[in-house]
Amino acid sequence: MKSRRTFLKEAGVTLGSVAAGGVSALAAPELKKMKAGKPGRGLVVWYSQTGNTERYGRLIAKVWEKKGLIVTAGDYREIGQVKPGSFDIIATGSPVFYMDVPGNFQTWLRGLPEMEGAPAAAFVTCGGEGDNEYNTGCALIGIMGERGGAPAGMITLNNMSTYAVTWSMGNRKRTLKYRHLPDEATYDRVRVFAAAVLGRAERGEAQAFSRETSVHNLYSGAPSIRFCKILTGNHHIDKNVCIGCGACEKACPVKAVNLAAGTVNTDRCIACLGCVNNCPTGAMTMDFIGKRVRGWKLFSKDEKIVIREPEELASR
Repeated sequence: MKSRRTFLKEAGVTLGSVAAGGVSALAAPELKKMKAGKPGRGLVVWYSQTGNTERYGRLIAKVWEKKGLIVTAGDYREIGQVKPGSFDIIATGSPVFYMDVPGNFQTWLRGLPEMEGAPAAAFVTCGGEGDNEYNTGCALIGIMGERGGAPAGMITLNNMSTYAVTWSMGNRKRTLKYRHLPDEATYDRVRVFAAAVLGRAERGEAQAFSRETSVHNLYSGAPSIRFCKILTGNHHIDKNVCIGCGACEKACPVKAVNLAAGTVNTDRCIACLGCVNNCPTGAMTMDFIGKRVRGWKLFSKDEKIVIREPEELASR
């Protein structure tokens, strides 16, 4: 049976053949002038569902704190309203979500106050070999550019995929190939990146980023979400298994889960799998092409997966 990625790539090729010979190159966005000088206050904000993006974000914050910055760091759903002038430098992080930045995170970012040339960096997480991760990073940089941020750096980081459909459809081997990630080399890249972003900020050196030509641009985001939702069914809470912990409600970025009623608003659902991945008992049910999806928490327990933590976060 075909995997989700195979389905989407074949759909993209079909769309691409209609697009008069392929995807047009995308023009580079206007390069904003960066404020130079040593930043004093940093903001590191992310959207994370199973912990990988959060882990990298907290490590960036630790590096900046060690360099003397006062840093506010957290998931966008918990960080609260960001006030104008409350930071001198920002790093935003997101997983690759159907070949793009998740729409819910895009909306929040576009509500940030005007940055007025503040250095802005992006870090992107992707499962396995990744898929359109560079363009996802460019999209993050572009959104911050819309808010007046000047691009100070971008990094893509590979870890083991947490897309539950993959192993639930029988592709465990492809997932487990990357069970060693993130490793210490990954964390070293994050440390170097965080320090380099600060260096460019002090010197006022903005970097230019432009999205690559890719067939993925034709079906990233909403088209892929709609396609996957067509293949998904039986999405609800099994009250006989539910322990009422509320992990599913907390994980859902669009408030589609009603724990008390045991229901999921499938029209509102964006197929992020956060509810399934974070349910500790398997009470949150979902079928993909007729097969039951087993979430990340249960799968990682099955496979005895232990994620290596960077030493800076080991004591938190």
